Amino acid sequence: MAILVRSLIEAGALVSASDSQQIRSGLVVLQRGKEVGKHETGGGEELIILLEGTAEMQSGRETKTVNAPAAVLVPAHTAHNVRNQSKMPLRYVYVYVMAMHDS
Repeated sequence: MAILVRSLIEAGALVSASDSQQIRSGLVVLQRGKEVGKHETGGGEELIILLEGTAEMQSGRETKTVNAPAAVLVPAHTAHNVRNQSKMPLRYVYVYVMAMHDS
């Protein structure tokens, strides 16, 4: 298997199912006030690496404001949402590592 290299210029998938058995990754760009929408990590964990902007991280009843640059770990089986709280676009990379039974 060859080394995979992807640009961080445009939003989109960085690592997909055709690239890796256990990792999914992508670059997300959210405009002011936009959000990803509530979703759950399932059996895996998600690492969110904030590159630019300010994110409102929501999980259950907890809300945290996080300024880039920063990293946020979302545990397995956790419903969460990411919302842009900045005047500028929010740019982040997510890395989802699947649990063995998720693949």
